[in-house]
Amino acid sequence: MLRTLITVILAVSIGYASELIVVEGRLHEESRLLPMDEIQVAFEAADYFVVITPDDLLDEGSGMTILDSGDLLPEDYLLVHLSSPAGLEWMEELGETVFQREDIVIVKLTGSAPEIFVREGVFFLQPLRVKRTGDGSDIPFLLQSPEGTDDYVSDIVAAVNEDSIKVVIQHLEDYGTRYSSTDNYDTACNWVQEKFEYYGLDAEQQTFSMGSYNCQNVIAELPGTTDSTKIYIICGHLDSISGSAPSIAPGADDNASGSSAVIEAARILTDYEFEYTIRFICFGGEEQGLYGSSYYASQASSAGDDILGVINLDMVLYAPPGDEVIWVPYDTQSGDLALALEAICDTYVPALAVDIEYDPSATYSDHSSFWNNGYAAVLGIEQAVWSNPFYHQTTDLLANYITYFPFGTNCIKGAIATVAHLAVPTGLTGISGEEISPGFAIASISPNPAHSTLTVELARNFEGTVEVSLFDITGRKVLSGSHDASSRSMDILLRDLPSGVYVVRISSGILSETRNIVVSR
Repeated sequence: MLRTLITVILAVSIGYASELIVVEGRLHEESRLLPMDEIQVAFEAADYFVVITPDDLLDEGSGMTILDSGDLLPEDYLLVHLSSPAGLEWMEELGETVFQREDIVIVKLTGSAPEIFVREGVFFLQPLRVKRTGDGSDIPFLLQSPEGTDDYVSDIVAAVNEDSIKVVIQHLEDYGTRYSSTDNYDTACNWVQEKFEYYGLDAEQQTFSMGSYNCQNVIAELPGTTDSTKIYIICGHLDSISGSAPSIAPGADDNASGSSAVIEAARILTDYEFEYTIRFICFGGEEQGLYGSSYYASQASSAGDDILGVINLDMVLYAPPGDEVIWVPYDTQSGDLALALEAICDTYVPALAVDIEYDPSATYSDHSSFWNNGYAAVLGIEQAVWSNPFYHQTTDLLANYITYFPFGTNCIKGAIATVAHLAVPTGLTGISGEEISPGFAIASISPNPAHSTLTVELARNFEGTVEVSLFDITGRKVLSGSHDASSRSMDILLRDLPSGVYVVRISSGILSETRNIVVSR
């Protein structure tokens, strides 16, 4: 099968005398028989993988098929995920189909890859990318599943607020489009950074190239107090797409839902200290082929970042009857992380049905950029995603998913619980001792959206007064006052505040809690 040749990997990297080959079998098993130092793995499925090799390194036959040969580069090809066989009809618009099996197609481009390609049956396009290979043995940290419940994690899960999630999704939808090349996307990035900073996090925007323009990821970090070099990530992509993406791509489910999870995690987790660092990331350029996460993960790998696990949420709102399940695909190096997520969700969010599955072919979201760089990562996505009628449509609106709640909220609870448990909470920020419980346990804030008056109901009594403050999306305080909290109920007059998204903060001494609201005139 193998021919002994004096050749170097540089020959593949610069694109001459090479072959694109599909190899039958599991990568981590077959790799023992292959000269992996001279092969580039471009795609992995459960029972086959695709490689680029120097010319004549591998013989056709014995479970190998040559798909193409010549002066090859990974970027000469597109990897296409289909949602139905109807998508095959459109492949000629992209180029020559060199491989197709079930829902996976590899196309050799005849021109430039299109930035927008919304067609029936076509789920996702991405460049063919080389991945770092491994058997999972180099994952540096044992992921612990819960034994019993942790009070801090329980409190964190209880603090996840459905109204807060909906407000963030609606705000992101209201940009009209968050397509990566638009000013609206830039404005959304600024807003997310401001939210992170309002919650007390150091935040920044990481710029990367999208060819004819630059785009940004938004990144914030909560440093670990025991070992800040070990990192867990909760992430989602901020950009959106549709057939009319430059003007209309509301992207409520895809993926304001995942971005809202990242923002909700930041809101809650900054009230706690953790042994290990947590990073909160909203990626850009996902819809054009995972450009933001690919850049971030490769930079992290080059810097030697010790990323222990990545929880990526992408589309968690659509759950028709019988499909109220979050699907969690994982690859070889991510099995422990998937098992941990399943156990943690079962412990802290028992209402959420979780289906974990070994499926390294599920490369259509940002988690796979971490797979390519040797990190453990999982995707959380609605099980019915293939039949979502609003996917990549101008009708991807929050209003079309309201009846499926609390499914989305439970998915977000599960992701936040997983990150919180694995990062190991040690206490409240700036508070020592176990006798103090977090927050005010706000029972409700209504109506939301509000017009002239906002009513806050507390879940327990407080003596004396509490301070109530309202902040706009820039962090500027626009209202404040003291209220008698003994009755558990207080009314806040909104006066002539303009329409928009605001943050309500209720505080007394060392205790405080925030909620997002919408004012609608």
